[in-house]
Amino acid sequence: MEITIGKRKVGEGHPVFIIAELGYNFSTKEEALESVDLAADAGVDALKLQTFRADTLVTKDVDFPPEAGGGNQHAEFRRYEISEDIHKAVFKRCRERGIEPFSTPSHAQDADMLERLDCQVYKIGSDDLTNLPYMTYIGKKGKPVIFSSGMGTMSEVADAVAALTAAGNKDLMLLQCVSNYPIKDPSIVNLRVIQSFARAFPVIAGFSDHTVGVEAAVAGVALGARVIEKHFTPSKDNGAPDSPFSADPKEMKALVDAIRNVEKMLGDGVKKPTKSESDMRRWTRKSLIARRDIPEGKILQEGDVIIKRPATGIQPAQLGLALGRKTRRAVKADEVLGWDAL
Repeated sequence: MEITIGKRKVGEGHPVFIIAELGYNFSTKEEALESVDLAADAGVDALKLQTFRADTLVTKDVDFPPEAGGGNQHAEFRRYEISEDIHKAVFKRCRERGIEPFSTPSHAQDADMLERLDCQVYKIGSDDLTNLPYMTYIGKKGKPVIFSSGMGTMSEVADAVAALTAAGNKDLMLLQCVSNYPIKDPSIVNLRVIQSFARAFPVIAGFSDHTVGVEAAVAGVALGARVIEKHFTPSKDNGAPDSPFSADPKEMKALVDAIRNVEKMLGDGVKKPTKSESDMRRWTRKSLIARRDIPEGKILQEGDVIIKRPATGIQPAQLGLALGRKTRRAVKADEVLGWDAL
């Protein structure tokens, strides 16, 4: 399966699509633009914002759960609403730097604004996994859709996939996700869900990483993730709610480098010797060696030979073919035994 996002191809045989989830980890337009530059310098493929209006996202009297820091949700989201002007500036800078800009809209009006900016892919957050009318609305825009599965069950994921495909959208990327910020217990990450998604649904599977560090994302790639999303911040101490557990520029660069190295290590799955192993095969594998001086015309017996390095003579697997043959010439002790001598 292959999906085109802007100028990039995503799927098997293509580089992992690495997303820096900037969200609202900034306070000014200037800091947002600096973040784009830092993310591009780190080597990511895309930078993602979060597009919302507090009034269309949450009621005014609900708090975050304690594990998410508590506090009034409406007040926080009101504080970090991102204007269309900042969206335009970020999208423009991303395109100048050669990375794909997009966002997670939280309402139809948000998605319509992103459409005005020619957004090439949409992200649907875990909070909307069961919001099937919204899934349908986004799916009908005809753009590739990335959606997260945090807090979800397999049946809820199946319903979401069905809603998007029924809307006529087959360009789907489904991310394993655990909605803790950050994840403190590695045992709940459940990376094997990536493989379950790839087997169960007509999607490109990936991983939205809320852990601290790079190990989970790298392991996800090894398990087949073709999309990796990681929260990103220009500075862990800039006061934004998500910044403390987000990757800073140095960590994001390490993440990208690790993923690119792992991609190379994964190879094509065909077991064969590499070019760099050719000399190693010759000089560290084994062949038949004369155990003692062997005169010309002697019938070769097992006691006449020993198997040891190098592998420039008759191969050990051919011992049975060599025994019982006469020597054509005298063979010295410790000489590599070749077929020319028999």
